[in-house]
Amino acid sequence: MKRSVLFPISVLALFLNSFLFAAAPKPAEEQLKVAAGDVVVYSPEPTRASEPSAQAAADWQNANRKYSSKLFTPSKQHRIDVPGSELVMLQGFHWYADNYWIHPAGGWWGTLAQKAPEVAAAGFDLVWFPPVSIGSYYPREWYNLDSQWGKKDMLLNAVKAMHKAGVKVLADVVLNHRNGSTNWIDFKSPDWPSNVVVNNDEVWAQPDYAALPRSLYTDEGQGDFGCRDLDHKNPLVQEDTKVFMRWLKNDIGFDGWRYDMVKGYAPSHVMDYNIASSPVFTVGEFYDTDRQLVSNWIDGTDNSPGKANASTAFDFTTHYAIVGAVENERYELLNDNGRPSGLIGWWPAKSVTYVESHDTSPRDPNFIATASQEYKTQRLMGYAYILTHPGIPCVFWPHFFDWGQAYHDAIAKLISIRKSAGITSTSPMQILEATNGLYAATIAGKNKQLVLKLGKNWGWNPGNGWTLETSGERYAVWSRPI
Repeated sequence: MKRSVLFPISVLALFLNSFLFAAAPKPAEEQLKVAAGDVVVYSPEPTRASEPSAQAAADWQNANRKYSSKLFTPSKQHRIDVPGSELVMLQGFHWYADNYWIHPAGGWWGTLAQKAPEVAAAGFDLVWFPPVSIGSYYPREWYNLDSQWGKKDMLLNAVKAMHKAGVKVLADVVLNHRNGSTNWIDFKSPDWPSNVVVNNDEVWAQPDYAALPRSLYTDEGQGDFGCRDLDHKNPLVQEDTKVFMRWLKNDIGFDGWRYDMVKGYAPSHVMDYNIASSPVFTVGEFYDTDRQLVSNWIDGTDNSPGKANASTAFDFTTHYAIVGAVENERYELLNDNGRPSGLIGWWPAKSVTYVESHDTSPRDPNFIATASQEYKTQRLMGYAYILTHPGIPCVFWPHFFDWGQAYHDAIAKLISIRKSAGITSTSPMQILEATNGLYAATIAGKNKQLVLKLGKNWGWNPGNGWTLETSGERYAVWSRPI
């Protein structure tokens, strides 16, 4: 028996992403019917993207006049992600913070501006903003900053508010891929021809696009199925990217970059874009648990002998080791022959550690409100780990602001302990125990030595001479002066 279902636009979009680029293309609605099987699909008319923004076009032209490589000389980089840094970072959003889900006054930028004093008071040095361009992680017009996160003027207010509070701001730059304004490749602001798209992009399987000029080069890395993958060997892409990032830094006010999906293009391009834009801090999303691959990517972002200007990277290895350890009481997962098993065991100065992010947290709009107490307990154990250990720790917005005052205060207390002890990205440490039911380690800060204990081994303690700084369900932190 046939079942009739009216698919909402969001579900239709998922089907379109999956089937629009089939090798033997059919009309989108026909593909939906084939995919649905015995479900009759009544698809709504596809909506067209908005017309290109005149303001975005003007901003693009103005940026070219100010920041063209023929006219603009970038200042030397003065990085703060150096050995011995005491940085603590905040991811300033989550998947369900944009205007598809909530509608705060001034958009999400208004929320960030309002929270700036509290962000600073908690001890955060950096806050990572979501992508600023319309389309967010599937950007269309780079210079159109009226996005799902809010209007351009509110973005400017949020950046200024963070700076006033003493917090530096990172822009999430999505450079691997891009969408057109009214079709797949009508790129506006900056305006680009079709040959900026790599020659093995799935768009070329479509009859409407197959005859258009394309790049001479294939994709340098991982592709994105829902967007056009850009050729970063193309001089036009390189130059317009440099101009855009200079504009974001000098006109909008960003201090540094979170590079999205860096598996998609060579790390040498990140080096070039850093040199061109002079950020104080950068971090790349090289989504892989193989720390050798992540280390190789970091290494490729700076060809100078000391690697001082190399980008940091998110420590996915540590993230998954923490989750496995706290969920199963298997703390040997955190130990690699006496060193941390994550990237912090190899290159702590360039490792951004985290418990959860928008990439790894459950994709459920109700999850923030309905997460189990056990899940929250395990993640707080994770914060006890990253906020006492080497690396540059990053806290997830909803954990700090949306899980209640007690949870907020517990994370804030751990940040305060880290700051008071003088724990840095490269603080020396020693693992004392890493077994089933118990993890214990000592970490030497500039001012104090800390001991962290995780697990259900309630009887373990570091002995005499230590002061209990904080404790919670299955974690405790002690200190003593150096």
